[in-house]
Amino acid sequence: MEQSCFRHLYELLITIFSCILRLNTDQLDTPIMSPAEKKKKAARQSVRQPSRQSGQSKRPGVRKSPPQPVIVRTTESTMNGIRSFEASRYVIGYVVSGCKHIYSGDMCHRVDPGDLFFLNKGTHYIEDVPDGRKSFEQVMFFYTSEQLGRIIAGLSVDYGTETVVRHICDDCKAKEFVIERGWDAVKHLLTPVRQHLKDGYFTANHTAEMLSLTMLIYYIISHTEGCLRTRVLGSSDPEKELMERQLHDYVFSNISLVEFAQNNNRGLSSFKKKFKEYFNEPPHRWVMRQRLMHARLLVISTDKSSSQIGIECCMPNTSHFIKLFRNEFGMTPVEYRRKHSAVEEDKVKNVKRTASEKNK
Repeated sequence: MEQSCFRHLYELLITIFSCILRLNTDQLDTPIMSPAEKKKKAARQSVRQPSRQSGQSKRPGVRKSPPQPVIVRTTESTMNGIRSFEASRYVIGYVVSGCKHIYSGDMCHRVDPGDLFFLNKGTHYIEDVPDGRKSFEQVMFFYTSEQLGRIIAGLSVDYGTETVVRHICDDCKAKEFVIERGWDAVKHLLTPVRQHLKDGYFTANHTAEMLSLTMLIYYIISHTEGCLRTRVLGSSDPEKELMERQLHDYVFSNISLVEFAQNNNRGLSSFKKKFKEYFNEPPHRWVMRQRLMHARLLVISTDKSSSQIGIECCMPNTSHFIKLFRNEFGMTPVEYRRKHSAVEEDKVKNVKRTASEKNK
């Protein structure tokens, strides 16, 4: 009964916020014009645009591409091991069942059911693990810095929502992800969102998707100070987003740092300073860490040799690659592969044991 009432309230809020969103969008996108300017604009449009009554129509075969989905629900019924996840947009996710592993260097960070997680743009190494007979399930919200900027501006101007960042720690600066325990407001929001995803409601209603994202952002930035709030508010910088997008194209290319700085319309020293401000480490160190993270994935998920992996990760000198790998992970690629194989065998045994105990 309580869930049904909340769902009706949620749908009512969607309708109300939809009207507000349309009004705000019209006010933001439409410049104020005098009556004379309006007449001139109408005259220009009548000349440029052919009349439908004359039998002319739009160019055939040209269709507007549908918007990318903002909210996605995924499930996994079997263990598929560690894989790379390319995030072309920022991600806020929620684990419903099972658990998620996010790898940073040689550390594995666990996301339990009921946890929220934030993923920065770029490549992440993850593992989605079912819980015995129950499949892994997650809901992910995707957004760009431009979308977040509009949402934050609307919440700040229309509702007076506080958007100042006061909490900054080493995790906020260094990590590409954040994990935080979900609270009641978020859980109540996700109940109808999951149902809408199952019903396919968002497929034909992009406005409802954006309003659900807006409500999630509101709950996060109006919540207590913490890493999640800080990282979400920090992802509204378009300049940083552009740099991140170009960086991940640059990681496995042979372009020099000087050329990359020039592509960002900066001198080398200015670029290095801005880079350290955004990513808390020098560009060379960041690029090398990304390459070694990808090398680690290839070591544990393929049977490629160290020389093949080194070449694929832009480190063609095999002995130098092995030295860098040992410095980062504490062992050679061969030793690391052997250790990981033993750990994975134990994981599979534990999952099977848990499933058999639940069946009894």
